[in-house]
Amino acid sequence: MYICIRHITHIRVTLFLIDNLIVAFLGILVAIVLFSYPLWALIISTISLPVFAYLGIQLRFWRSPNRKLIAKDNEIVSPADGNIIYINKIENEQQCISIKNGRISKLEEITKTNLINIPCWQIGINMTPFDVHKNCSPIEGKIILSKHFSGSFHSLKECIAMVENERHTYVIANDNYKVGVVQIASRRVRRIDSYVKERQYVKKGEWIGMIRFGSQVDVFIPIEAKINVRLKQQVYAKKTIIAAIE
Repeated sequence: MYICIRHITHIRVTLFLIDNLIVAFLGILVAIVLFSYPLWALIISTISLPVFAYLGIQLRFWRSPNRKLIAKDNEIVSPADGNIIYINKIENEQQCISIKNGRISKLEEITKTNLINIPCWQIGINMTPFDVHKNCSPIEGKIILSKHFSGSFHSLKECIAMVENERHTYVIANDNYKVGVVQIASRRVRRIDSYVKERQYVKKGEWIGMIRFGSQVDVFIPIEAKINVRLKQQVYAKKTIIAAIE
């Protein structure tokens, strides 16, 4: 199963080895208990249902849904599953902030690239454990920025989360416009895997990375775009059209 996960998700090799060692160690302990203590074997059999339920949740978390792309050339799709937590109109660099539970964080990282045109729209998407945690490209184009920041690890409820949490920033451009995507990890989560590199050409809806486990995705789109989503709306990667260029 882990070999399959490694192939599908492109998880970093270091994390892949660490996760496998943990699973192997736990498996050895369970085997020793089963062979040495029959009573414990009965207890383990009794609690097997929650274990299988947990495995079912894991399989759901790692799933890669095969969704049909219906967006037109001028339409921008959601890069993530989740609910819309804010829609900001950014008119200058000082307004390029993140708002989470009433707290404000500056997003200097995206403005320092000089790759996103301001003014622009910023849409925040909160991902729950029940959402698909893979993220896709909102448009078709070339990746002109793909940069990973290790950062610190805070709860997304803290105002410095957007600035200091582990994150990965993409800027994707085509002949008509550019879109930015920022993946942000939650507290104690050091699991952002990127599937693509700079100068790589990606199709609209193509998977570009994954965050584990609690996470958030911000997407920056041109100001001339017409926003098609509203606050608290549930959106789906590749499937939901969040905006259209008029």
